[in-house]
Amino acid sequence: GPSAAGLTLNVPASATRMWTPEDPHLYGIRYRLCCKGEVLDEALSYVGLRTVTCEQDQVFLNGQPIYLRMVLDQGYYPDGLWTAPRKESLWRDIDLAMRLGFNGARLHQKVFEPWYFHYADLMGFLVVAEYPDWPGDKTRRWKLPEGYVRLVQEEWPRVVEALHNHPSLIMWTLLNEMGPSGGWEHNCGMGGGFRNYADAATRRRCIQEHQDFVKALCGAVRKADLQRRLVHDVSGWIHVPSARPDVWSFHDYTQDAGRFEKVLADLPARHVEGRKGQPLLVTEYGGVGMEDGGPCGRNPKSFLAGYRGGFTASQGAEVLNKVAALTSAIYRTGEVAGFCYTQLYDIEWEKNGLLRYDRRPKRGLSLAALRRTFGGELQAGRWAGVSAAGRWAAQ
Repeated sequence: GPSAAGLTLNVPASATRMWTPEDPHLYGIRYRLCCKGEVLDEALSYVGLRTVTCEQDQVFLNGQPIYLRMVLDQGYYPDGLWTAPRKESLWRDIDLAMRLGFNGARLHQKVFEPWYFHYADLMGFLVVAEYPDWPGDKTRRWKLPEGYVRLVQEEWPRVVEALHNHPSLIMWTLLNEMGPSGGWEHNCGMGGGFRNYADAATRRRCIQEHQDFVKALCGAVRKADLQRRLVHDVSGWIHVPSARPDVWSFHDYTQDAGRFEKVLADLPARHVEGRKGQPLLVTEYGGVGMEDGGPCGRNPKSFLAGYRGGFTASQGAEVLNKVAALTSAIYRTGEVAGFCYTQLYDIEWEKNGLLRYDRRPKRGLSLAALRRTFGGELQAGRWAGVSAAGRWAAQ
């Protein structure tokens, strides 16, 4: 019958070759089941050695600070919808992101296929994994949907167990834009935050429920994750200090670069309560929309409505300038330790990708210009000389 067994292998530090985006070294492993000298079964695997920590409001990879330049990837495909039609499609998405200058991706609102993480390991691409959100209960807006807490608490540890051996995976994002002042009721179209609740007791109950849920979930993920990756409680909205999130994050889709820079300058002051030196990340920004006649999703009306800016193929230079200006504003903000641009390609209802839904370049958007924006050398203030990208970013 099945049995549990473990093997500890001690490797001298002087003999190790660490996994990095620039040098994604993997150690091959061969497992053999033998009986009296005869090989009964054999399996091949690999392992990558790396550490990821947070210190002095920065992210460190193998003890060295690294600036996260990530892109949002929602895992949609015209010929597979929410499942890659073939494993090569996953490799292609990573390759395209790297060629655009990004050193990683935030995998948004789904648990991606295992082949994605395998290719990320091989290619030196950093990954943030995320669990799907769930809309709030419209009839009981103070309460999470029935069964949601149990489902998430059961599934998250299984996700962690399945993916924990991938060196490319550096962070877990547990929830997206979810909290008592924006998340559940925001997802239901309620809006308004605390003032939606009928009385103070209901408000307190909602806040406490949210905090208890997030704290328990963070604890469960940390316990399941043997490699102790970074744990991000809620991307972009209400953080729970008692959950001890490793990073603090922020979403903003301001389209004017000057106004955006002012918003960024105010971030440290706005994120004082509960923050204790965690790196500050802009995990969603940009979202600059462009319609160039590329393929639409299954509902064209929804597809065409879901983008900001309203630029057309004849305005490619304007799109490039806006994307560059917004990104430069982040670079100039010394307190921000990394970003995630929205998004890599158009999806079913959003037309704000850097690429078409079929992954072809958009007319008027120079891939070389985008690569200079996202993969250029960091020269601003405290980030000068900090590792920022993988092997292909500056090419």
